Amino acid sequence: LIAKIGGFLARNSDGEPGVKTIWKGLDQVHASAETLRALRDGLG
Repeated sequence: LIAKIGGFLARNSDGEPGVKTIWKGLDQVHASAETLRALRDGLG
């Protein structure tokens, strides 16, 4: 799931996702979590 968020297409011939793709996915998840946290704290 994290790799797909990072841009991994998961086609049969693609093989396993690389470190860069996983890092991009984690960066997106982190940014989303920070946004949700800011919205929650701002509305609380």
